[in-house]
Amino acid sequence: MNRSLTLIALLLAALAELHADGGAGNAVPVPKPVDTAPYLIGAQMCPLWHSSKAWQPITSYPERKPVLGWYDESNPDVTDWEIKYALDHGVSFFLVCWYRAKDNVGKQPIKPLHEQWITEGLFKSQQQNKFKFCIMWENANSAAAGIASEDDLLNHLLPYWIDAFFKKPGYLVLGGKPVLSVYSVDKFVKQLGGEAKAALAVKRMEAACRAAGFKGLTFMGQHCWGNPIPPVTRMKQIGLSHSFAYHWPSFMGQAYMPAGTSPDMGKVMAGQEKCWQTMATQAIPNIVTISMGWDSTPWGGATSKVRWRLTPDQFKTLCTQAKRVVDQRRSTEPEGRMILIDNWNEYGEGHYVFPCQEYGFGYLDAIRSVFAPNAGPHVDVVPADVKLGPYDVRGLF
Repeated sequence: MNRSLTLIALLLAALAELHADGGAGNAVPVPKPVDTAPYLIGAQMCPLWHSSKAWQPITSYPERKPVLGWYDESNPDVTDWEIKYALDHGVSFFLVCWYRAKDNVGKQPIKPLHEQWITEGLFKSQQQNKFKFCIMWENANSAAAGIASEDDLLNHLLPYWIDAFFKKPGYLVLGGKPVLSVYSVDKFVKQLGGEAKAALAVKRMEAACRAAGFKGLTFMGQHCWGNPIPPVTRMKQIGLSHSFAYHWPSFMGQAYMPAGTSPDMGKVMAGQEKCWQTMATQAIPNIVTISMGWDSTPWGGATSKVRWRLTPDQFKTLCTQAKRVVDQRRSTEPEGRMILIDNWNEYGEGHYVFPCQEYGFGYLDAIRSVFAPNAGPHVDVVPADVKLGPYDVRGLF
């Protein structure tokens, strides 16, 4: 049987299974999770895509159009598609950016920003119990906020996270400890009044989690800027468990990445591996982040004017390199099995593995082939294949 006939047969089988599982005309196909053991694969996730205002700058770049269209992520059906695409390709959790409203500092009740993917999408989706999530507190964004004091952290913010997220069955808990991360460790320390006070606050956060029925807190700090050593040393001093990167390697000051140019992709991949190896020797364990690109042209070159993007084949090679680096650590702790994909859906900054017009499912298929090599052949289904959609936000065109 040739390749075309094989794909047709697989698609027909997938549609037959959909109806056998009770699927109807409005049912999103159920996920078919693949086994990535011993690796735990997550993707960083940017929850911005629920309004015409958010999508408008991206529409001028049709190659970035997702296979779900210019979707409304507060729609639970959209979330079910995301869960399916993630699980079908080996991604078992999202690390979701979480923002606090700027005018909410020091106040309660907590006023979140961009929480719709979790509360309206995930928590109302059909497949929510099959998928995990955890949050990255984005405390450095100019549109969002950090904390006013330790009291604000311990008596306002942390109780909100415990009740709204940590206690949910879908929240990512490792060794009895919920996973929380913070974007800017420096800002966290500054707002608490220095390293000694921040270290005490972290201990009190862990105690509060134990009082809530957990075994503590897995608290990770983000770093992707410049020399990695001083920030990671600070992370250890205040009691964080792991470091990780939001993105590699555009912000590491690499000489081969001058602004406004397209660097050599071989050097990009070698630079990422250099970052992983360097971070692995620092004060606390590091979680490997695999970055597929950066091009924030739709947002006017926000943060960095560097532009680059790996092809799916290059990304597959990078995933293989990351797998080897993680294997070298010979650890059953998170640093020896957890890998973060950068990014699930950051269309504005130009780093995303979500299926889009230019490369389709290429990035997700690369993840599946490297981390679930025994999964066998599969067919990627889009809404039109099962007469679903469109999911476009209102008022975009």
